Amino acid sequence: MKTIIAVAVALAAAFNLASAKENYKENAFNADTRDKFESVSSNVRKELEEGGRYEYVKPEERRQIEQKLTDMAAAFNESGSVQTMKEDTKIKLFNDQEVVNSILTKRDRDRVICKKNAPIGSHIPVTSCHTYGQEEDARRGSRNEMEKWHQAPCMAAPSAASPRPLACYSGPGG
Repeated sequence: MKTIIAVAVALAAAFNLASAKENYKENAFNADTRDKFESVSSNVRKELEEGGRYEYVKPEERRQIEQKLTDMAAAFNESGSVQTMKEDTKIKLFNDQEVVNSILTKRDRDRVICKKNAPIGSHIPVTSCHTYGQEEDARRGSRNEMEKWHQAPCMAAPSAASPRPLACYSGPGG
């Protein structure tokens, strides 16, 4: 009986889907039946899309999440609810949930990250906070700029007036 309660509580907590403490407006719910689980899993899939809360989940993690959601759906399809599941199925369900939740928690774009670093030219550390989404956007923007810099430069053919090739400048942003 304790295990059933533990799994039900774990489902409720786990399928709150990594709601950050700073996000108070979300309602907790209990996904202890097939219908509730289907609603939760479809919401997770929706949030994995571009612009969703979990858009920054890496491709390999997406495959892992999809596999675990499929496995959990199979458990619910077989039993209908956590209450009627066999002990081994409940344990597998719990472990699958933990995998999904750990990935989603780590990749939640709304997760706040605070760091204490000394800015360039100073020895005095400053605390700065931002969301994981802001960090990922900055990282992707930097990567895109670096890729632009590594592209072959536009070169004009040498002429009598200028024996060396001239690099073309396309201006800011391109």
